[in-house]
Amino acid sequence: MADYDVIIAGGGHNGLAAGALLARYGLKVLVAERNEYVGGGTVTKEVTLPGFQHDLYGSSHVWIHLNPTFAEELMPELPAHGLKYLWSDDHITGHPNRLEGQGIIVYKDVDKTCDTIAEYSKQDAQRYREIYDEFGEIQDGVIKGMFSPPAPPSYMYQAMENSPEGLKRLRDYQLSSKAFTLQNFENPHVRAFILGWATAPQTLPDQEGTAAGFYVMIPSIHYFGQSIPEGGSQMLSIALQRYLESLGGTVMTGATVDEFLVRGGECVGIRLADGSEIDAARAVITALDPQQTFLRCMQPEHLDPGFLDMVRNFAWGNVTIARVHYALNEAPAFINGAEMSKTPFQRIFGTVADIDQQYLEIAGGIAPTNPFLWTAAWTTMDPTRAPDGKHTLICDTFVPVELANGADWEEIGPDYCDNVLLKQLQRYTTNMERDNILGQYVDTGPSLARANWSFANGVTNGGERTLGQMGAFRPFPGYAEYRSPIDRLYMAGPSCHPGGGICAMGTNTANVLLEDLGLKEPEDDF
Repeated sequence: MADYDVIIAGGGHNGLAAGALLARYGLKVLVAERNEYVGGGTVTKEVTLPGFQHDLYGSSHVWIHLNPTFAEELMPELPAHGLKYLWSDDHITGHPNRLEGQGIIVYKDVDKTCDTIAEYSKQDAQRYREIYDEFGEIQDGVIKGMFSPPAPPSYMYQAMENSPEGLKRLRDYQLSSKAFTLQNFENPHVRAFILGWATAPQTLPDQEGTAAGFYVMIPSIHYFGQSIPEGGSQMLSIALQRYLESLGGTVMTGATVDEFLVRGGECVGIRLADGSEIDAARAVITALDPQQTFLRCMQPEHLDPGFLDMVRNFAWGNVTIARVHYALNEAPAFINGAEMSKTPFQRIFGTVADIDQQYLEIAGGIAPTNPFLWTAAWTTMDPTRAPDGKHTLICDTFVPVELANGADWEEIGPDYCDNVLLKQLQRYTTNMERDNILGQYVDTGPSLARANWSFANGVTNGGERTLGQMGAFRPFPGYAEYRSPIDRLYMAGPSCHPGGGICAMGTNTANVLLEDLGLKEPEDDF
């Protein structure tokens, strides 16, 4: 007799969201997690000094609130299990500027945001507002598109190709982020602000087909807002674990999955690193990345050689992160004034030329010499994350996975953070000298990859977000609907549609499984 109805490999927030939803429908669920803690990409730890809680990976919770299954079926239960979201009701993101003006602030209110853009260009403020307004026309489709199995590529073309306006939008969608920015915005500072936003998912400025994101990224922050869990990002996963366990499910930590057991063409369970085997009566979900799942954890005779070729060719990309966590006396004070300093996190870009230079250096395997910065002092929203009156700060940038000179990021990371990232931050702030820093902790590609095996090569977004690896092609053509080529083995996680980010896409996989089991009615595709 099987031990569980469904076994899930991987205790990140996606695996836990899938498990909680399945348990909600009466299934007996086991989640097996390699680490001694749950969280995956949503982990909070004291890595600098006692009492300072740092979000090590994902920290800003935006996309999860677009997920209708999470919002309607899981979120109402989670406050009782410790999840409390804190919202940026006014200031959301700061874009400091050390060259001219007061910088640009993204507020929850789109009118206030447009006012700060208008300080640089009234025309650009109008275009920003137009993109926001247009979201109302596509909002339902965006949400459906993100939180359902991806539609065939032709669907969007069929829906939009029969009108001049639709064709124009289709044409815009094909552009790179840089081309769209240059064609739609005129002021150099606004252009840097817009293009900086676009590269957040580790996409490249000249990568074609990324401009579609503008029609979602800009409006969503105003429509849905930005939040963080009180106590740290990991509270999302902890609350999901507690809810799952309250429904009779089990979360096993320190349990490394070594093999997905296949018998008669079906996945029937897992084998752990200690040799123990656990059976699943109805299904197994892998929330591990595709190469772990099908190359490390499965015997090759169970898979078609053509499928294995697709797995081997799954592209991670050449962009990883150099990140330093600080324990601070004071939160950063920005040279642009009090309004900028009220923003809990900042995207700090110089000019479009600076962005071009950084990505040229990344392509050449060079540690960026004049990098953008992404900084966040979440303690300005959530004082529980540090001792009274003190603060935490994340400061990072994108860097190449491999360095052309053969240097090891783990060896050079501390010096790079001290002499490049911190010095860059000091150009935009008045108080980020050494006497404000109580402690620090550095993460680079090698340490990221050790902490989470699905951060292959230190890449944290689940794999490149290219035209050939998104939507109906993610992770592989023919397998984007969360079903693997092995019967009863389903796929979840950021290597699946809709990609990386804190969005609880594990509910997508769970919904498909529930439909296959006859426990949930399928939604009308139209």
